[in-house]
Amino acid sequence: MVKGIKPVVVAVAMASLVGAGCGTHPEATLEGNKALVRRVFDEVWNKGNLEIIEELFSADFVRHFPIGPETRGLDALREHVSGHRRAFPDWSERVVLVVAEGDFVAAYFSSTGTNEGRFQGNEPTGRQIDITEMTIFRIAENKIVEQWLIPDLLKLNQQLGLLPE
Repeated sequence: MVKGIKPVVVAVAMASLVGAGCGTHPEATLEGNKALVRRVFDEVWNKGNLEIIEELFSADFVRHFPIGPETRGLDALREHVSGHRRAFPDWSERVVLVVAEGDFVAAYFSSTGTNEGRFQGNEPTGRQIDITEMTIFRIAENKIVEQWLIPDLLKLNQQLGLLPE
């Protein structure tokens, strides 16, 4: 067990993958899918490299989020990333665990940043956040076509001072 990861988090990630219609894939494909996902964290979110989005994501990409609208298409994804990085210019995501099965890759990661721009309609708070998140990507033809993201929104809003602790 990876230090700091609760067994229930791993169980949820694995349960999401098992029985999802995943076939048997060669180890090279699984490792390639995991490398693709790591590039998203490193290049897109940590460095803010929007030019690489077309290389990593399918044109019909859909990002599902627990609240709010889905992100559909590459232009919407670029706008989402750039808006988030305007709100948190020092945004950083540190991958803790990556698991691949079939066409799916699950990642457990921590995100940090300082709120220096408008975020979710709120003025900047100047506060630092440190939350954990979990996501599952679906990959087809070496590109990400779908993502389900589950951030710790309660902790995020509490750390920003938008909700009571």
